[in-house]
Amino acid sequence: MIARITRGHPYRHVMGFEAGEQRRADKDALFNTDRRTGEYPLIDWGWSRADAIDYTRSILGTSVGKSACTFCPFSFANKSSRAENFARYAEAPEVGARTLLMEHLALALNPAQGLVGGRRLIDMLREHELDNVLDAFEAILESHEHAIYEIRRILRPRKTDPTKLGNAARSVRIRGRGSRASMHNILGRLATDGAAQNKVRPDLGDDGILRVYQHERGPVFPTVERYFVVAPALALPKEHANFDQWWTQALAAEAMQPAA
Repeated sequence: MIARITRGHPYRHVMGFEAGEQRRADKDALFNTDRRTGEYPLIDWGWSRADAIDYTRSILGTSVGKSACTFCPFSFANKSSRAENFARYAEAPEVGARTLLMEHLALALNPAQGLVGGRRLIDMLREHELDNVLDAFEAILESHEHAIYEIRRILRPRKTDPTKLGNAARSVRIRGRGSRASMHNILGRLATDGAAQNKVRPDLGDDGILRVYQHERGPVFPTVERYFVVAPALALPKEHANFDQWWTQALAAEAMQPAA
């Protein structure tokens, strides 16, 4: 977006870091180039967030929200900012619903990817009984084309400690597209038929998402996992060119591990 707007010309990038956030400004300045120059007026003026709020109120007659981003995980970090966001969602349920859509897709591809520091935003909204947001989210899900995703993940050991996870490589492939109901029907048949033949293990996670596992990660690295899941068809297929080679090697290495 910035490149499209500036079209190769030098530009000033004004950041709203307040007084006391010099470390953030110093870190941001590392991204300066011969074209981009970061500027930090609130720090230069010695203004705190309260000063900025007082000024905008004096001009506009009202306060503005802490963030224009409706899905920033940091905006859920404390009670007051959560309350502000939830009030915004209650007033505009479609805003919260779009945030839940983003979280839902992330969770389908990785169960640990809750929006709020590993916690799930949808659980928070249920606790606060924001049913209008949840209803809007359900409507969005119904309106979207869905896909069956094949997720493969290779988990490698840390070089300094082979008992701990070092890094992971992931492959995302789309195995089918269609309505939400049709994709869930196909996944359900895969779960039932595959489980009957001991080829897969269906797992309905505590996030309410059904994943059908063909390979489950083991306790020793390297290890692999492979599962199929239904989610809105918004994620693009992605994998490293060498992923299949790595996958074969990881399967072989896991097969060589002694039985637990």
